[in-house]
Amino acid sequence: MPPDSDIAANPVIDAVRIDDLRALLGDALDDILRTWLEDAPAGLAAARRAGQAGEPDALIKAIHGVKGSAGNVGAIELSEVSGVLERRLKRADPALDLDAELTRLDTCYTRAACHIRTLIRS
Repeated sequence: MPPDSDIAANPVIDAVRIDDLRALLGDALDDILRTWLEDAPAGLAAARRAGQAGEPDALIKAIHGVKGSAGNVGAIELSEVSGVLERRLKRADPALDLDAELTRLDTCYTRAACHIRTLIRS
């Protein structure tokens, strides 16, 4: 797992994406962000369960879902890290430390959630 400084060098939230969503959705964005905060941990948990059960297809599906939902709300770091993991899983990278990568995703989610909570206006 790369050191946290590697992750910290990348943006956590895509501010332009958030601004675009706010312009399009107005206050409805707050509900979307709240829903994401509630739902995203379930996707991460599903990935961990699939990994522990040795179910590669379910694992890839869960990681793909995390990637997409994170991208939808501008959680760019989580989306990008999920995308890298998804590609590594698809090519069955023998050097992959799945537990470390899932822990890294949890850390990315925590960082994104902290930022997103500050963006909710109402």
